[in-house]
Amino acid sequence: MADSIRDPVDKAFQETHPDNPLRELNPSERKYLWALLLFADTAMSPGGGDVVFKELDRMSKTVSDAAKLSAKLKSQIFGGPSSELLGPFTVGFEDLPAGLTEFSKTVGEVLDSTGKRGHKKKALASAYIVQASEFVWMRTGQHYDEHLAELFQPIRKRAEFDDFSGDAIRKRRENLKEHYPMLYASALRRARKYFEKSISSASS
Repeated sequence: MADSIRDPVDKAFQETHPDNPLRELNPSERKYLWALLLFADTAMSPGGGDVVFKELDRMSKTVSDAAKLSAKLKSQIFGGPSSELLGPFTVGFEDLPAGLTEFSKTVGEVLDSTGKRGHKKKALASAYIVQASEFVWMRTGQHYDEHLAELFQPIRKRAEFDDFSGDAIRKRRENLKEHYPMLYASALRRARKYFEKSISSASS
């Protein structure tokens, strides 16, 4: 497998400027960065993954609809003008609106942690890019986002990444940290795990 990816990895790095500090990474670290950027680009491609994202979006909508239903139940059934008339039939269901609200909040937070509805693919792609950026920071002491963006150019195929820059990477990192903390924490954890593995291999 190593032989099959060595050429595209080398090609990507060779197309960067000779002063790009990422060229100083060892071969294993280069492959790691290359793979993360490739995954980010692939995440935005149409394909089988779309089925999963669409299903997650449908689930998000259902969970959101549960909160709307809760509000309607409170205003129309349990608090509406006919609530007394319906009283004998709603006994035992008084906690239903509150339960639906709590369900919507709890499950919605879990589903949205992977990206809001319609934005899950972009959030996943951002997570791969952020993972690469954070690894570079751990390894070099700098994020070097402009240099990472340069490395991305020969790898990317999707129009979503046209004119991709270091500033775009910084914004994705800040957006992921602010709006998707669980996804950011996962990217950071994965970057640190590989960084520690890399350091361990170098010292052995």
